[in-house]
Amino acid sequence: MVRIKRACAVLAAGATLAGGLALLPTVAQAVESKNVQTKAATYTITFNDTGAGTVITRTTGTDGKLKLEDVPTPTLSTELTEQNVKPDGWVEDPTNPDQHPIDFANHVFTDNAVLYPHFVVLDPAAIPTYTVTFISVNPENIQDTYMDPFQTNSEGKLDIDENTQPEVHNFDGYTFDGWFSDNGGSRYVPGGTYTADTVFRARYTKVTTPNEPNKPGQTAPADNNTKQPAKDNKAPAKDPAKKDAKNNNTLAQTGADAVAPLAIAAGLCLAAGITLGLRRKLAL
Repeated sequence: MVRIKRACAVLAAGATLAGGLALLPTVAQAVESKNVQTKAATYTITFNDTGAGTVITRTTGTDGKLKLEDVPTPTLSTELTEQNVKPDGWVEDPTNPDQHPIDFANHVFTDNAVLYPHFVVLDPAAIPTYTVTFISVNPENIQDTYMDPFQTNSEGKLDIDENTQPEVHNFDGYTFDGWFSDNGGSRYVPGGTYTADTVFRARYTKVTTPNEPNKPGQTAPADNNTKQPAKDNKAPAKDPAKKDAKNNNTLAQTGADAVAPLAIAAGLCLAAGITLGLRRKLAL
């Protein structure tokens, strides 16, 4: 009887051990599956920037978060600018007016996502306006100055048309060259956008008097400073009396030059005759 009980106990223990060994693969698979589910994953976040008409993709970290420097800024299109709105973030459902922009510093993504820009309407009273001033100064009298200020609208532009252009003041002896800004000297261009108060100044050029035309026979223009007429190309007429006197002087010199050798020869002959006479006298 005792032997039978012991045999039953051994059989029961063996069955238990065999059942445990049979369950090992199932337990191992369950543990592995659990580890896969708890393992962190990365996700692709697509930013549909409708204002620029582009699509930007970013990948989260293994913690399901995006780096703040990887989050792009929504583009504000021209149409939306005219509607007085500004972008303030990204949302998953752009049709939901009550949806708040995603806080990327704390938001954890658990799957791939597509995001859209979120816009808010600006308070008209909060829209900054700027003053654009046009200044004209008389180059010869600084007291003669004119100022013409304009205010920008909600788009940062001037409400100026062909009938309300800044007034151009003209001054005697000068021509108007245009309007140029104090910041960099850039020329004023109608229709520009301003983000700060701006000053444009009128620029003038002094009118110069052209030189007098050459008179007939002149090679150089008249000097306007000394008022001295230019010399003519024609040579001055010669004085006939001076010419005759010069000719007479030439003839006189020619005659004197011919007489001088004759006088010298006559003197030499006379000296020779006297010398010869003296020798004969001494010889006697």
